[in-house]
Amino acid sequence: MEYWGDGMMRRNRNIAKGLVYFCVWLIPLLANAQTKSIIIGEGVRGAMYLPAYIAEEKGFFKRRELDTRMVTFSRSNDINALVSGDIQFDLTAPDKVVHSAIGGFPVKMVMATARGLNLALTVHPSIRSAADLRGKSVAITGFSGLPYTGLLLCLRELGMTKEQVVPLNIGGKTARFEALLGNRVPAAILDPPYTTLAAKEGYRLLVDLAPLDVPYLRNIVAVSEKMLRDDSRTVARFVAGLAEGMQFYRTKSNKEDSMKILAKYLRLPLEKNRAMIEEGYETYRDMMLKKPYADANAMKILMEIIAETNPKARAVNLAALIDPSFVERLDREGMFDR
Repeated sequence: MEYWGDGMMRRNRNIAKGLVYFCVWLIPLLANAQTKSIIIGEGVRGAMYLPAYIAEEKGFFKRRELDTRMVTFSRSNDINALVSGDIQFDLTAPDKVVHSAIGGFPVKMVMATARGLNLALTVHPSIRSAADLRGKSVAITGFSGLPYTGLLLCLRELGMTKEQVVPLNIGGKTARFEALLGNRVPAAILDPPYTTLAAKEGYRLLVDLAPLDVPYLRNIVAVSEKMLRDDSRTVARFVAGLAEGMQFYRTKSNKEDSMKILAKYLRLPLEKNRAMIEEGYETYRDMMLKKPYADANAMKILMEIIAETNPKARAVNLAALIDPSFVERLDREGMFDR
């Protein structure tokens, strides 16, 4: 009986150890299997972020156990929210990541979504040449960011410098459009659909950057370095879901479905605003990357422009601001070739 009792005790101890090892192995798996709630920041509500809207509506995020919520930032405080952990992903422009690096904020780009510039220098009908534009005010949004970059590139095409015009911080694209049509400014940097709407009113596109195929990285996904260290699995799931949204957007047979989603997120009735929504859809679909790598070479123009006002930008190592591993993994799996 004593031997039998010892044997039973040993067996019970072995079973207990086995249960402990099983739980140690199982609990992390169960934790990973739980749905993760994340908040996605965006600088503006528009067609450039349609892949994210599609991924939400079509369940591409949910399929990867992500419960998503989108927050639109009216001011440039999205990077602060990203670093503080108030949001987990930021759909934004690469210049914000560059400025963050200069300021010492630990943020990286994990993927890109759009390449190219569809901005235009839209002017009053009386302005027909660079000489007519000299000394005139041009509506932009601050002295950094996309509209300002667009202005500098448009002026470069005209053989002009920013000192030869008067850049005015008017505000967002709607405010710039209204300032132009209200004759408060004779020129503005606009993008579709406002360029088309302005043209219908008789305004001219003195310089249109869209057909020039400017090597410019337009939109990226930014993530804090803390998120990359502590929760790379969520980052991988998000990148895969957004990449699937990009593929859906780029597929022409999904046009009507994509436009319905865009109309929903813009809170515009599709039938009443079809022309405007369709133009936004078409414009950004052509800019969507097939393989969403954040390419440092497509940020050279950006770095030159930032360095004009902030010489510290010349010391920034762009490659160090990019983590391509998540896109590379999807590329190896053949996702972008399907």
